[in-house]
Amino acid sequence: MPSTEISRLASGTKLPPTAAQLGAIFVIKEWILSPLEKTCLRWISRGRTVAEIALLEGKSVADIESCLQSALIALDAKSIAEALQKMNLSD
Repeated sequence: MPSTEISRLASGTKLPPTAAQLGAIFVIKEWILSPLEKTCLRWISRGRTVAEIALLEGKSVADIESCLQSALIALDAKSIAEALQKMNLSD
């Protein structure tokens, strides 16, 4: 390690994240949603309604609404559109 890097580390200066660290952050974000939350967001991105998703997934409308609400919280999104954007599912 060059001496400039050692002195930077010793002074407490933070280095930018490496590509591997950024990849790990992305993986962590992928894991914060349950499989059903991911599926519901994918259905929404394809134009399905909550009622249609409930029928397709064999769940109640309330279950799907709860699932979508949980996804919003997990993604720290204020709307379904923002959640879809964060999941790279928007147009």
